[in-house]
Amino acid sequence: MDVKIDEIVKQVIKEVRKDAALRKGKTAFLTEAEKYEIKEYKIPEPGEKEILVHMEGCIVSETDAQEFLRGVPAYQMPSIGEEGTGTVIKTGSPGIRDVHGRVIKEGDLVTALNSVNQKKYAYADRKGEIQPCGWYSSYVILREDMKILQMNGLDLDSRLLYRKVSEAAAAVDRICKLYKPEKYEKIAVVGCRTTGLLVIAALKCAGFSDIIAIDEDEERLALAMKLGARHKAVFTCRNGMRGMVEKTKTCFGGELAGIALQCVELPDGNSIVRRFVRDGGNTADLTRHVRTRLTNEAYSQGEKVLALAKTAELPLYQMITHRFHLAEINEANWTVLSGKGQVCAVFDR
Repeated sequence: MDVKIDEIVKQVIKEVRKDAALRKGKTAFLTEAEKYEIKEYKIPEPGEKEILVHMEGCIVSETDAQEFLRGVPAYQMPSIGEEGTGTVIKTGSPGIRDVHGRVIKEGDLVTALNSVNQKKYAYADRKGEIQPCGWYSSYVILREDMKILQMNGLDLDSRLLYRKVSEAAAAVDRICKLYKPEKYEKIAVVGCRTTGLLVIAALKCAGFSDIIAIDEDEERLALAMKLGARHKAVFTCRNGMRGMVEKTKTCFGGELAGIALQCVELPDGNSIVRRFVRDGGNTADLTRHVRTRLTNEAYSQGEKVLALAKTAELPLYQMITHRFHLAEINEANWTVLSGKGQVCAVFDR
């Protein structure tokens, strides 16, 4: 997917000029449990070490959806549309730099590696005025200490997936450092939801090719094959664990995997995953509860995987299975809560 930055910037600036005449933006205002309303607010002016960003899109996280269900006000949420991206419209002071030391300028495509939801920018101030609610707004303020990252070389879908891809890239890097597998190693990926699929893509980009994807859903397995898996095994009640293990051995020429990765939470997870591994092999738990804080190195690894995936024509954009307008934020949250698809995103269109 080619990135036409000049065209994007021109379009964004055109839209901003319309808004600037009114000095109004739109934000998703959580009025009660299970109900966002779209409210207008005065577009804020960036202060020193701050930038004003026009939101292009953001991921609706499971955390956001749970808080939507409970009706938690934005200023109490740990994050709100945390994985978002947009175009810099105005800088509050010269010399603002991103995490790699690059000067941020108007027209740059950026994200914030730390949450944009700070109490200062909650959606209702003491005067009762509406304020932008994180990335669930058409315009947001980012501060330099939020670890701004300039992303001019990436298309919109890649920018939205950047954090998740970085998590997968960091996990694969950690596995390589721990076990030092050869590139011909047989690897089983158990669970092909978002984490499992992106781990498969990261493994493929790292040079591994003998990968089997194991899941109960045929559509997820089909996407796993597109993202780099060589084999697949469908779990059904009929074949059970024994059938899955035998299928794995068949795919691997009569052997079990050298490494098995648990990418979905399972009852007695490690004991189940261990059954796919040969004697002397290794397992790794890559589920959410063992994730570590991402470093700048991890984000650089994520950017490398995105570049390699594009070269290898791995369709990472197909990970974004549901797309909504900002005005459809309620439906987007319900979609996440239902567990449908992979990644759900909202866009300011």
